[in-house]
Amino acid sequence: MSPSPHDSGADGAEERTTATRRVLLVAWLTAVWCALWEDVRPGAVLAGVAVGTAVALLVRLGSKQPRSTFRPVPALAFGAWFAWALLTSTGRVVWQVVRPGPPPPEGIVAVPIRGVSDTVVTVVANAISLTPGTITIDARRGDPTMLYIHVLGLDDLEATRREILDLEARVVRAFGPAEAVAALDDPPPTLADLPSHHPIAPDDEERTP
Repeated sequence: MSPSPHDSGADGAEERTTATRRVLLVAWLTAVWCALWEDVRPGAVLAGVAVGTAVALLVRLGSKQPRSTFRPVPALAFGAWFAWALLTSTGRVVWQVVRPGPPPPEGIVAVPIRGVSDTVVTVVANAISLTPGTITIDARRGDPTMLYIHVLGLDDLEATRREILDLEARVVRAFGPAEAVAALDDPPPTLADLPSHHPIAPDDEERTP
C-alpha cells in the first residue's frame, strides 16, 4: 500500500521541523563557541559552525527520544545566564590560580541528572566542559543518567550537584520535551536513587586531596 498524501505531508513537515531545530541548535552552539574564545573572526565562526554541526548530528534530533522543542525566550535567557556564568567562572579560576596559599581542592563529582533526552544531556555536558574550572569526563545514560565531572575548587559536593541540576533545568526549559518541562517541579534524582549494585554509593565522596 502506498503512503497517503496526508502521511507524506506529515513526514515532510516533521523533516522540516527537525531541520529547523538542527539549524537553531547549530546557531546557538556557534554563539557559545565564539563567546568562549572571545573571537568573532571568520575562522572562529567557521570552527563554531563545524563543532555545532557535529553536535547537532550526534544528538539525533527527531529520533525516538522524547521530542525536543526549541523555545526562543528560555533559550535566550539560558544564553544570557550562561554568558554570565562563563565570566564569573573565569574570574574565579584566575583568582584560585594566582592567590597565595595552597592549591584549591579538586576532584571528580558524580552527579545524577534527569537525562530526559540525548539533546539535553549533550547540551548540559558541553556547557559544563565549556565553563572554566569544570569538565565532563563521562556521561552514562541510565535511570538516573550520571555525569562525572572534574571540578577545580571543589569546596562543597552537594552545592556542586545543585548547580549542575540548576543548569540542566535551564537547558530543559530551553530545549527539552514538553513533558520534561512539566516534570521540573518534581524532586530531582539523588545518589540515593541509584541501584544497590551501582559503583557509586550514596555516601561516597569523590573529593581528591
